Amino acid sequence: MKINNGQEALLDRGGRPTLRELLAHLVFSPVNGVLRLGNTRMVLQRTSFLSHLREEIVRNYGREDAYVLLMRLGFQAGVEDSRFVRTSWPNLDAGDAFTAGTRLHTVSGVTRVETVFNDFDFKKGKFSGEFLWHESAEASEHRKHYGDAAEPVCWSLVGYASGYATHSLGKLIVYKEIECKAMGHKHCRVVGKPADAWGEEDPTVQLFRRQIMPRYLSEEIRARPPQSSSRPISKDGAARLEAAVVEPVRAQLERLAASSLPALISGPVGSGKVIAANYLARLVLPGGRPPEMVSGHGLSQERLAALLAPATGRSGSRQVLVLQDLEALDPGAQALLENFLRPTFQVPRHQPLLIVLTEAAPWAFGSDARLRPAIRRILSTVQVTMPSLADRRKDVPEIARCMAEVIAEKIHMPVRELGRGAEELLADMYLAENLVGLEAILTTAILEATPLQQIDAAAIERAAQALRFGADAPAGRSDLESAALAAFHADGFDIERLNEILYRLAMKRASGNVAQAAQMLGLTRPQLAYRLREQA
Repeated sequence: MKINNGQEALLDRGGRPTLRELLAHLVFSPVNGVLRLGNTRMVLQRTSFLSHLREEIVRNYGREDAYVLLMRLGFQAGVEDSRFVRTSWPNLDAGDAFTAGTRLHTVSGVTRVETVFNDFDFKKGKFSGEFLWHESAEASEHRKHYGDAAEPVCWSLVGYASGYATHSLGKLIVYKEIECKAMGHKHCRVVGKPADAWGEEDPTVQLFRRQIMPRYLSEEIRARPPQSSSRPISKDGAARLEAAVVEPVRAQLERLAASSLPALISGPVGSGKVIAANYLARLVLPGGRPPEMVSGHGLSQERLAALLAPATGRSGSRQVLVLQDLEALDPGAQALLENFLRPTFQVPRHQPLLIVLTEAAPWAFGSDARLRPAIRRILSTVQVTMPSLADRRKDVPEIARCMAEVIAEKIHMPVRELGRGAEELLADMYLAENLVGLEAILTTAILEATPLQQIDAAAIERAAQALRFGADAPAGRSDLESAALAAFHADGFDIERLNEILYRLAMKRASGNVAQAAQMLGLTRPQLAYRLREQA
């Protein structure tokens, strides 16, 4: 290895691992054609390769997708280098391990890092830093081939710094390049801060959250031991999707968890009843076994008795039972369930937590003649109702963003960012089966998108047309007709009660505006006002 005159002493400056120690892990075997840094194979290549690669990506996919891709690749490289330092020097001081990233940058030949200031506290998760990059390979190559740039161009270097710092501190650290040599500045200058310091609405933070972090986070979360807290704390797409879905009923679920009473979760198809049940189960039994899902169809009295029996033995632990299609239980099984639900003064320690799911509206469940009256009354006292997506349109964009991350992870494809137009279209669209329909549309759009392409409104429209979704509810049996048919099976149905429900729903949809509600119902304003007074 050749060292310039007078620079030998610089190899031992700074914290550990020093440049000399890092170079000791760099091994070149010319006979085998292998270059390694520790156990990781490296490649020595011309910087012009990176410039040509960048040019091809921009030409084929556009500036925005190229920016995301190079940033993501740099981020992953930074994460891997942070792991390399931690593995190779396991007893290293946390501060030295963190600052080793600047020296690895130098060893790799991509830039020489000069620290302006670097302030961090690992225990508190605090960090702020400013650095100068001298002779950045990205900036130099860009200026050499294309002249002065109109914006900072060190995309992969910024991603690297963010990935290294994020892995070291255990929280998202975002770097921004505020000066760049490719723009004519003397050197490149970058500033790094935690995401919350930039602000969650910051466009760069949002970019990291949606398109750069998800795969890294899912890998990290799987490798970590379970958290003792019962509430989801990760920013992983699946956890954020769950949080977004259950948000309207989260407070109710938390109150139920404290009581450990049997619960009834109602809502239309795809409204998130199973997601809410899993959330409730984790609140009651953090770290416990997943709930057992069973259907009332074909469920024998003997099988139900076994499911409701308390766990026994020293290793016995409480189980969560999620029961669907309750109305399909035969009379004997219903009698057994009623005995289980009736309050007693001595509750077995490991008695299962029962969560019942139903598509029936609260009033319909409470009067369903197919169920024993005691079962209806007991479960109706602790009922949680999941709203349809049509009743929470303002939440659809966030749910869709989180779901897109989950889908991309499941089908092993890059996360596609949803454009604003796509989000607005989904919020206004009639989504048959709610979350089920939303997932179908997003999956179709993601599969048809080119690598790293943003999903726009046109892609959502094509997916919806392919799946025969529309902006309005399809022709056929309406929700009102279905509710009326269900009501005819119930005890105590009367037309006045139906009218009350219609007036209330119209007033809710019109946000209390009597004139608008009357127009929905085909009445005049005085007619509706009179009928509302009669009900009061």
